[in-house]
Amino acid sequence: MKTPIPVPPTRRGQAGIRSQREPPGEDVEPPAPGRSPPTRGGEATGAAAGTPPRSPPPPLPPPPRGRPTAQATAPTARSPGASSGPRQAGPARWAGAGGDPGAGRSRRGAAAEPGMSGVGASVRPAAWSCLRTFQRLSQRRDLSSWLSRWFPKTPAKSVVALKAPIKVELVAGKTYRWCVCGRSKKQPFCDGSHFFQRTGLSPLKFKAQETRVMALCTCKATQKPPYCDGTHRSERVQKAELGSPL
Repeated sequence: MKTPIPVPPTRRGQAGIRSQREPPGEDVEPPAPGRSPPTRGGEATGAAAGTPPRSPPPPLPPPPRGRPTAQATAPTARSPGASSGPRQAGPARWAGAGGDPGAGRSRRGAAAEPGMSGVGASVRPAAWSCLRTFQRLSQRRDLSSWLSRWFPKTPAKSVVALKAPIKVELVAGKTYRWCVCGRSKKQPFCDGSHFFQRTGLSPLKFKAQETRVMALCTCKATQKPPYCDGTHRSERVQKAELGSPL
């Protein structure tokens, strides 16, 4: 008889042989030298590990009673990367400025002073120049003389503008300004010459009651201003020169 030639077992066969030889259970690796074998579930007790169990940390001491220290009350520095979050308003916002509600405004005002721009740049210098002008006038006591030149206490006399009335169609409800000084270039109405020539006179304002053509006085000698009453026909007006007072 021929003797059978032994055939080397395959991996699957080796696994079967090993499963037959070893009892069923988990594959446990041999422990390393100097270490205790782990228990089931991967937990090790202090006795198996050879080290005493750790004691819990001691409790923290209670906070001191009394006024807080400067370190406790000092504000923490804010990191630049932290988010700003919702802005606070009212006293909470002033707390960052030392409790002064005007600190933020003063800083903003100080920052805006060097670079005045916009409307304030043109208004403020003009206001200061006017104030300085009035201060100079008050210091030199020239304010009264300046007012007396432009607003004399004794008004000037009216002058003869023309020696015949001018007929004008007046509109009902409209207000007109009749020249009193006689120096207006838009007779019989005012053009502001009484102010620029410092006469101290003022125009006569009247309102037309109805729409009609009326003769307005230009000799400035009428007794029914602003309407003509025939005084221009008098010898006194006819002999007077234009631009001269009566």
